Amino acid sequence: MRVQFSCLVATVITLRASLGGDFNGDGFEDLAVSAHLETISGVAEAGSVHVIPGSAGGADTASAFRIDAIMLGALPEQTLGLGAALAWGDFDGDGFDDLAIGSPSAHVKGLIGAGRVFVLPGGASGFDFARLRSFDQNSKGIKDKVESDGTPGQSSDAFGAELVTGDFDGNGFDDLAINAEAEAIGKVKGAGAVHVLYGSSIGLRSKRNQFWHQNSGGIKDKCENAEQWGSRMAAGDLNGDGRDELILSCPMEVTSSPGIGRAAVLFGSKKGLRAKGNLLLKPESASVPLTDFGAQGVPTLACGDFDGDGFFDLAIGMTGMSADINGLRHGVVYVARGSATGPAIVMDSFAQGVGGVPGSGTNFDEFGSALSVANFDGDAWDDLAIGAFGEALPDGYSGRVTVLYGSAAGIGVTGADVFDQSTPGISGVSEEFDQFGSAIAGVDFDGDGVADLAVGVPFEDLGATTDAGALHLLFGTTIAGLTTGGNVLLDQDSPGIFGSVGTGHQFGGAFAQ
Repeated sequence: MRVQFSCLVATVITLRASLGGDFNGDGFEDLAVSAHLETISGVAEAGSVHVIPGSAGGADTASAFRIDAIMLGALPEQTLGLGAALAWGDFDGDGFDDLAIGSPSAHVKGLIGAGRVFVLPGGASGFDFARLRSFDQNSKGIKDKVESDGTPGQSSDAFGAELVTGDFDGNGFDDLAINAEAEAIGKVKGAGAVHVLYGSSIGLRSKRNQFWHQNSGGIKDKCENAEQWGSRMAAGDLNGDGRDELILSCPMEVTSSPGIGRAAVLFGSKKGLRAKGNLLLKPESASVPLTDFGAQGVPTLACGDFDGDGFFDLAIGMTGMSADINGLRHGVVYVARGSATGPAIVMDSFAQGVGGVPGSGTNFDEFGSALSVANFDGDAWDDLAIGAFGEALPDGYSGRVTVLYGSAAGIGVTGADVFDQSTPGISGVSEEFDQFGSAIAGVDFDGDGVADLAVGVPFEDLGATTDAGALHLLFGTTIAGLTTGGNVLLDQDSPGIFGSVGTGHQFGGAFAQ
């Protein structure tokens, strides 16, 4: 079975772009967005993924379609939370991007919460369901196995809770890292682990797959209870050798100061990821040292070349950090610049109301709770979008997105933009606990080389329907970067979007990046 896109140009095949996935190879990037708690065939919280194709005219909402468990050959009650994590990559090197869909609550061998990942190949006529593959911890050849957490019928492995794509061996085929965020390692519960599947001419396969955790040989530190190693991930070539590194968050890392968070870096090589030279980074700068407030937020991660020097830089969001003497938990984003020797230990830092960053830090802003890298103004440097889903506005803790633009000097505050649902020109209304910006992604819908920004509002209430979720699209320009002009607000009752709004669907809760 194939799901066919409209506006296809079947004779055009493009290599992987730097922003969103191009699943049909027509030169326009497409957006995959989850409604991971949508009711499917009467099964609550089964979940779904909606795909909005790009076109010469931009986001083609009229051709949007939905992928659910039934289309993937699964029972909705066996695949709960479908789309909780998404990633795209060209895993078979055919020029069409493929879509990886995480279902971390899926049943495997009778254990709910074990988790599964579906991989849907792209093609000139749309997604090819005949070549669909799925992986779980009981798949043939995959290291480790599905395990019970001690409660009858349950597992806490959550395989597929986070996904990220990178080319870790530099062979031209994208690879996929899959988090099992609550994986037990020996007697250590909730330690967390990461599986890596390598791409090939036939796509992802179990051959050469790796299973990493903090008790793996050569990895810095060791497994400890509830650390959730790898609960957030990113990939990028931090040392410019043509192979991506895998960066993993360690939200509850126990070091000299318990639970303040770290970022682990595994370097790529000709043979794939290796333990040799791995790093455990402490996110801090001279002006904003790391404090115990970091324990209250999971480090978020993103990679991009903000200064155009050919080395990817690493952005780390620490939502529980304080950047002032009041100790308020408003969040700080650190940037470790890449170099031939890897990420810098001395980092830049950005916080609201500090050093020219727009806004003011208030408690529970969660600045840095989501990060996305793209080129929103079409110049030579990547830019950084930063979500703060708890941003306090007159209408309550409703959320905001700040965009900092790159330059030859790196990320800076010049021309910075701020968007929320009370910004003039933005569709919708700012309301308490909407969580505007809890998911963000850059995607070039019309192929003009300038990225647009998708902003998820998963807890948006629509009339009497609570937490239905919505999605804003802000469009990039070469003159002013992102603007409010022509912005679009979508929900599941919008023309072209399949299904209908429902309580707790949380449409816009995650994007493929």
